[in-house]
Amino acid sequence: MYCADKISLFEQRNGLTCYRGLPLERRRIAIASDAFDIISLKDAAALLDDAEFVRECEKTDRLPYGFELWPASLMLAEHLYRHEPGQGRRAIELGCGVGLVSIAAVRRGWQTLATDCDPVPLQFAEFNAEANSVEIAAFQLLDWHHPPTGSRFSRVLAADVLYQRCDHLPVLQSIDQLLEQEGMAVLADPNRGIADDFAARAEAHGFCVEVIPAAASIDAPSLVAGRLFVLRRTPLPITPA
Repeated sequence: MYCADKISLFEQRNGLTCYRGLPLERRRIAIASDAFDIISLKDAAALLDDAEFVRECEKTDRLPYGFELWPASLMLAEHLYRHEPGQGRRAIELGCGVGLVSIAAVRRGWQTLATDCDPVPLQFAEFNAEANSVEIAAFQLLDWHHPPTGSRFSRVLAADVLYQRCDHLPVLQSIDQLLEQEGMAVLADPNRGIADDFAARAEAHGFCVEVIPAAASIDAPSLVAGRLFVLRRTPLPITPA
């Protein structure tokens, strides 16, 4: 069971707010006419210099990817702002990390469940949701290697979760378990070569797939090119010319 412990999440060191002695970074993210203040680790890789943290990673076979703000999350958040609002429909984010996509989804009218396999990024996400006055429906631990059953969502959202080939099939199986019949899954990817065959794998799994070019910049002026994999159970109707 996930349980946030916001009191002990951050600490003050030399006038800086830190997590495990590492300074946090606050970014102001602008999307359309909206703006978000997002806290993340400035250098999550430095966690690997923490012997205790490394031992924890070895137990779970996970690296500290969920502590940073990744360009793919901005691609997906911008996609949410370009398309129809949720109007109270249910959405779930897989691998929410520090929470930008889930927060943007709520702002766009989706009743959103934020999930991650690591409880600490969930704490970051909850902190960021509160800082942006956004009410996430729930924060929940979810390992896509063991997808839950019983709940279905109109949208399944995921940003930069295809960095390991061994995760592609579990991610697809999770989407299959979680997606409503008429729903849509949207996965943002920063053109990782290892995900080049993901669309074909999704089609072999029974999904109709659309690949949409995307790009985002967290630290201007650098622009990261990427793509959105849009998965549906049935093809879009053909619009007469």
